[in-house]
Amino acid sequence: MMEFLSNIPYFGFTLTIAMFCLGVLINRRWAFAFTTPLFLGTVFVILILVSANISYSDYNSSAQYLTYLLVPLTVSFAVPMYRQLPLLRRHAIPILLAVLIGVVCSVLSVCLICIFFGLGDVIARSLVSISVTTAIAIGITEKLGGIVALTVSAVIITGLLGASVSDIVCRKLGLRSAISRGLAIGNAAHAAGTTKAMQMGPVEGALSSLAIVLSGLFTAILAPIAIMYLF
Repeated sequence: MMEFLSNIPYFGFTLTIAMFCLGVLINRRWAFAFTTPLFLGTVFVILILVSANISYSDYNSSAQYLTYLLVPLTVSFAVPMYRQLPLLRRHAIPILLAVLIGVVCSVLSVCLICIFFGLGDVIARSLVSISVTTAIAIGITEKLGGIVALTVSAVIITGLLGASVSDIVCRKLGLRSAISRGLAIGNAAHAAGTTKAMQMGPVEGALSSLAIVLSGLFTAILAPIAIMYLF
């Protein structure tokens, strides 16, 4: 039966959408940090694949159509940014500095942790773009000679955790400014976090979208420099 299901052309696609919708329903009833639809949907899909002994390749052969939407989804984040252009212009310098500092901290922390634990430069090349959205992170890893599969896994985990705990972290740190919350979430949790930021408000969503673009640009510049001088 399971072999039959896994061979259905749109099995993976349908399963992913269905589990995400189930996560939405659960989150509406019990809204906690780890009941975000993206996190729950991912966990449900993994549990079903493992319990049914369905290989990732069989699942991905019919779920890969969703990955085609990664790039246009990232580009579509320009819409909320455009709606907040006057705000972005007024705070251009602080926004640039905040994202730049966030990227420097992210890149250096990954490199230093890899050095401290003796993980080697290959792992560093694969994880240095951990806080960048998948579509950009893959390109950076390929240029640096890292392991793309490791990059994708790390980026997904980062996004899921960031989206799950971002609201709590912002409250604990006393971040009341919509600009601060949006930049922090977008810089640390990329596209997955931006979906959460958009739920917080239009300003948070716009700034998180902008942070994705800027962090991708800064990481593409700083990551090779860090790898060159630290390894």
